Amino acid sequence: MRVLTNRHFRDRKSAFAIGCPASYDPPQKSSRLFDHRETGDNVFNRIIRRIAVALTFAAAGASHGFPDKPITLIAPFAAGSATDVAARTFADVLSKALNQGVVTDNRTGAEGSIGARAVITGPTDGHTMLFTSSSLTVLDPLMKANMPYDPSTDLIPVCSVASVRFLANVTGASPYKSVADLVAAAKAAPGKLTFAYSSASTRLAGELFQQAAGIKLTGIPYRSSVLGLTEVAAGQVDLFFIDPVSAASFHQSGKIRPLVVAGPARMKELPDVPSAVEAGIAEFNVAPWYGVYITAKAPAAVVEQVRNAVAQAMRRPEMKAALEQRNLISGSVCGEAMRTFQRDEVNLWRRVTTKAGIAPQ
Repeated sequence: MRVLTNRHFRDRKSAFAIGCPASYDPPQKSSRLFDHRETGDNVFNRIIRRIAVALTFAAAGASHGFPDKPITLIAPFAAGSATDVAARTFADVLSKALNQGVVTDNRTGAEGSIGARAVITGPTDGHTMLFTSSSLTVLDPLMKANMPYDPSTDLIPVCSVASVRFLANVTGASPYKSVADLVAAAKAAPGKLTFAYSSASTRLAGELFQQAAGIKLTGIPYRSSVLGLTEVAAGQVDLFFIDPVSAASFHQSGKIRPLVVAGPARMKELPDVPSAVEAGIAEFNVAPWYGVYITAKAPAAVVEQVRNAVAQAMRRPEMKAALEQRNLISGSVCGEAMRTFQRDEVNLWRRVTTKAGIAPQ
């Protein structure tokens, strides 16, 4: 990529001199294409030189590539959510990697559908991207009937960016000090214990926990994760399965307490919280992931440019450091590998919904 700067004009008397021999001396008095006092050879040479200059500028513009203007990164969930935190972290490093502005736009509503549709129906030049969690691209198609779009065909996967491990959380004053305590209480009174959910991912995490532990809980829907966390903190609901990014302030205040990590290993940020394997519920493995998408209407050349740009940013060491600083697990696959991974995730969670008897509504 060639960027024209002031140094290209240094020691030149005219911008028209770019690309011409150093001995070239632009006309001092006449702004016309040629002067009637010039000889035929001089006129011809001057025309050729100016054509060469025009082609130089055209080539410079054509090679500028992607991006040639600020990027809009649409995050379809509320500010402060894990998706929003991941999106802003990614946008900051992407902006530095590409030397171009990246604006994070929280286009919320309809559980992410408004933001997704804004990208699907938006510009096709690659400068409008969707940054979303697998809740929208993997789980929603399993949970919702008559969706206004199909994530698998209306969006093109660019690259995955990170994932986040879920936790099972109880109120700080809960009598349940371990998974064994909670499971024993749930088996003694099936359906009595409750869990809050505010999205497809938080609901299905609760379903998977029940299947792994062999218990029956009652799910209670909330309009936002903050409302659900607040109810758990107040002791109105027994459990909430959610990531540590969204629950950070509640953990710090002691209002809620993580009971178990939804995965095979402990988290270095929470070294005292046992893993699902240690707690005897190895199948409880939940790690929603985040990725970048663009509209499927984008030309193939644009798709390739966007993937190369995002992949370049993901290789930067500061990307990994920035994500992990926010309790996010850095990791990226791009293109068809990401599409395959997404398809495998759909099949995995379809088994959970089928066993739970959940049909699209």
